[in-house]
Amino acid sequence: MAKKYYWTTGPISSSLGLDHITVEVLNNTSITRSATINVYDLTSGVPILMFTKRVMMTALSSVSEIIAALESTIWEVQIITRSKKVRMWVGGQDEAGMNLIGNVVLSSEFQLLFSE
Repeated sequence: MAKKYYWTTGPISSSLGLDHITVEVLNNTSITRSATINVYDLTSGVPILMFTKRVMMTALSSVSEIIAALESTIWEVQIITRSKKVRMWVGGQDEAGMNLIGNVVLSSEFQLLFSE
């Protein structure tokens, strides 16, 4: 069985005007891949799972998920994949869909929590 990679944005402090979080997962391989997206609200100090979904991506495609986040002041996105070639992008956005300063995490900025 293939290795699992657990990626995280780390805690993100919401900018004023946060309405939703957009998570984009890109499959940069020639075969179908899956990923699990977990979004946690860290506002209370204890991680609360706000959203979880397993997504399938055909070769060289992407999936986008929009998660309501009006009440979150601190949040984190974790993505679990079975390939290092699956890339991700996360953006905290206002209600018009504009990215908020300090709330965008590029694939290269994700941290590898661990692999198994």
